[in-house]
Amino acid sequence: MNPSQKRKAVEEALMPFIHGKTLANALILWDEKYAHKPTFALQHYLRELCSDLEIAHMRSRMLQALVSAFSSLQDDRQSRTPTSYSPRSITPATHANKTTSSPILLMFMDLVEQLIDAPGGDASTRIRLYVLENLEKIPLLTQERWAFQGWLNQMTPLTGTTPNINTMQQVINLAYVGLCEYLGPIRADQFLQNTVSEVQKMHPTTNVNGLL
Repeated sequence: MNPSQKRKAVEEALMPFIHGKTLANALILWDEKYAHKPTFALQHYLRELCSDLEIAHMRSRMLQALVSAFSSLQDDRQSRTPTSYSPRSITPATHANKTTSSPILLMFMDLVEQLIDAPGGDASTRIRLYVLENLEKIPLLTQERWAFQGWLNQMTPLTGTTPNINTMQQVINLAYVGLCEYLGPIRADQFLQNTVSEVQKMHPTTNVNGLL
């Protein structure tokens, strides 16, 4: 994606949320500080943009819109590339059928999703955003990062990719740290214990402790 395509994607993604001078300032911020940064720096952009309390409550939805817009651009670019030019092309993780995932990956997905969703309400939103913002600390290939972001934004399943155990453990740890951050360590431990028990029942043939 070139800078003009990225800028257009940012503008279209933000238009449902902000307009007029606020949108203009958002685009200026993008042009000056983020236009030439990797696309997974979107969280940094939104963190700075949403320092204004008037739009802070829309941050999670704005992030979903931005990730969706950038993913659409990437998919469009891939669809225009002749297959003969990319003999090693890989099916994007976000387009794969869930049945193609390994048992341990499915268990990982259930564990993380339940850890994030367990508190409910605003706490779950904050924890999900915490995991997304800290995902960049985990070394991932660009395609893998987009797959994780799409999944964590509840837009697409995390399938067709094979993250290693270490990567899965790091994501689980982010979810747990998010629980501790917003609920305190005692409640976080309770949620973790209950979630591990429930996920183990859902996947009786795979040992959930192998992910912890």
